[in-house]
Amino acid sequence: MNIPAITVTLLLITAGSLICSMILWRLLTAQNNKAQAAYATHRKEHREILAKTKAERRELKLLLNAFDDALVITNAAGIIQVANEAASKLCESRRLRGKSISATFLDHEVCEHLTKAIQNNEANKQKIILNSSSFGQQNSSQYNTIENSAWVIDYAPLPINVTNGNSKEPPLHRIILRNVTSEHRTDQVKREFVANASHELRTPLAIISGYLENLIDDDVVDSPTTSRKILTTMRKHSERLAHLIDEMLIISKLESGDGAQLNSEPFVLNETITTIIDRLAPVIQKQNATLSTSYIPENIQLKGDSFYWEQALFNIIENALKQNAEFPLHIDISATVCEENQQLTINITDNGKGIPSAHLPYIFNRFYRVQKHHSQNEVKGTGLGLSIVKHAIEAHGGNITATSTPGIKTTFTITCPLD
Repeated sequence: MNIPAITVTLLLITAGSLICSMILWRLLTAQNNKAQAAYATHRKEHREILAKTKAERRELKLLLNAFDDALVITNAAGIIQVANEAASKLCESRRLRGKSISATFLDHEVCEHLTKAIQNNEANKQKIILNSSSFGQQNSSQYNTIENSAWVIDYAPLPINVTNGNSKEPPLHRIILRNVTSEHRTDQVKREFVANASHELRTPLAIISGYLENLIDDDVVDSPTTSRKILTTMRKHSERLAHLIDEMLIISKLESGDGAQLNSEPFVLNETITTIIDRLAPVIQKQNATLSTSYIPENIQLKGDSFYWEQALFNIIENALKQNAEFPLHIDISATVCEENQQLTINITDNGKGIPSAHLPYIFNRFYRVQKHHSQNEVKGTGLGLSIVKHAIEAHGGNITATSTPGIKTTFTITCPLD
């Protein structure tokens, strides 16, 4: 059978077309697979880069927020680019990024200092004392104190990042704000202690020295009455000196850790308080004060160092009397024992002029005094008494707190395990 040539030609053309189509399809399929593989590789690399970037940002955020100090980074115009959580909390948790310094730190003195530092473009560290207790309207108890707040502002320009010789990147500035109010207050207290201690030591020493000169230069020795009067006064002020020195030694011993080695022996609390009342009887009588006691059970036996317990309770009661020398004070002392947990609770309450609420958090600090300036009506002392109380009670595993409504009721509450 003869097939026409045209038919053969068509068949060959069709076969060629099919072969070309198959070859093209395979080429396209291979190219598509290659493109998909490249795309998958690109997506994987993108995910890895994204994950790495997120990890780095998370690490940077953790690093920034690890600082207790407020840290911000601004541009040359004073617009905040970066801020950590401490800075946000300092500014009432407001969003800081993109805000200006003046809109963020509402205190005029802080803004003025930071603006000058950025303009000068020189590293600078300065301590400032703010009349307000906080930045802006901050109400956190961390910053609300009875004294001015102290801050160290540490400023420095950041080095410009030069890339491929291009140094036109806008400069940035690093600012750290550190709250040093506690350290500032400690320094103030130390200075006040030196002044108070000097005053307390100088006064009796001057009196003793003056009377000694009288005894030496004058013929008062021949007068027994005058000599006795002088010697009695000298003894009074020498006891005052000894008391001051004893307070310093006691607080030094308790704070050094030696107080942990207590002479722990059983003693009757009631008898210790009776001894204290007998010691203070002349003062109580002179001030026309009254004192009542109640014990449940009637005889409370406590194991501890009776010397430190007597010193602690004596200081609280004496302090109430000294603070209300011209007031007909009534002091109530109660002691109860909770049988369930063998916990001793002592309440010492008076109806004197009390302690202003702003001072209550600090009355157990060393050398802290509510009245800070020397005057005729000032209560004498170094501010060690209540600090000794606190350390003595804590050395026995106890705790002491104070509450006060001035002019109505002030209560010191001591809780302590019986053994």
